[in-house]
Amino acid sequence: MRKIFTKFPICGTFELSADDAHHVLVVLRHTVGDTLNVTDCTGATYECFITRMEGHSAFLTPARKLSDGSEKNGNVILAAGLLKSDKFDWVVQKATELGVGTIVPVQMEHCVVKLDDTRRKSRQERWQRLALEAAKQCGRDDVPTIADVCSFPALLQTYSEDRFVIPYEQETAPLAEVCKEVRVGDIVICIGPEGGFADKEISLASEQLAWCRTVSLGPRILRAETASIAALSIIMYERGFK
Repeated sequence: MRKIFTKFPICGTFELSADDAHHVLVVLRHTVGDTLNVTDCTGATYECFITRMEGHSAFLTPARKLSDGSEKNGNVILAAGLLKSDKFDWVVQKATELGVGTIVPVQMEHCVVKLDDTRRKSRQERWQRLALEAAKQCGRDDVPTIADVCSFPALLQTYSEDRFVIPYEQETAPLAEVCKEVRVGDIVICIGPEGGFADKEISLASEQLAWCRTVSLGPRILRAETASIAALSIIMYERGFK
C-alpha cells in the first residue's frame, strides 16, 4: 500500500485529503474500523483508525505512534540543470525514491529550457506533486522539498556553507575518492544540463565555495538525467541511504 502523508502534525482526529480519501475508500475499499499507517509533516508515523466516513470524506483517529521518523545523516541536496521534455520529472521521481532531501532546479547557461517566472512557478508546483506521489509509492517517511528554480550563482550563494560534489566531464578524479568525505552532513550534488557546465560556472564554483570537488562518473558520456541518478545512488549507498 502506498504511503499516506499529512501536511500537519497528527494530534487528534483529522480528515484525509480528497486524493488519499479516494484511494483509501474507493481503490482499497477500506471502511470504518479499519487501520491505516499515516505519516505527518514531522516524519512521525501513527497507526490510525477510520472513525467516520461522510460521502467522499474519511476521518481518522490516531491510536498509537509507530515511529518518530527515519534518522538521517544530514540533508542530501540534488541541484540539477533544467532538462528538456519530461526528463526532469523522471529525475524528481527517482531522486525521491533514493532518499534525496531537497531538489533544486537550476537555470544554467547551457540549459536548452528557459523558463519565465510564471512557468517556473507552475513547474515547481508540478515537481512537488510528483515528489509527493513518489514518496507515497516508495514508502519513505518524508517528502523531499522542491526548491524554486534559481540561477547558478544564486545556488552557490544559497548553499555556500555546504559541501559540493560536481560531476564534470573534463575531470578524471573518480567520485569514489571523495565518498568517504561526504558520508555524513549536508551535501550538494550538482549536475549540469544537456549541454554540460559552462567553463565559467565551474570556475565560479571553485572560487566561491569553501568545499567543492569536481569528479568523474567514468569514461562514458552520460545523459544529464542518468548522471543525476548515478551520482546520487553512489553517494546515498555510501551514506547507508540516510
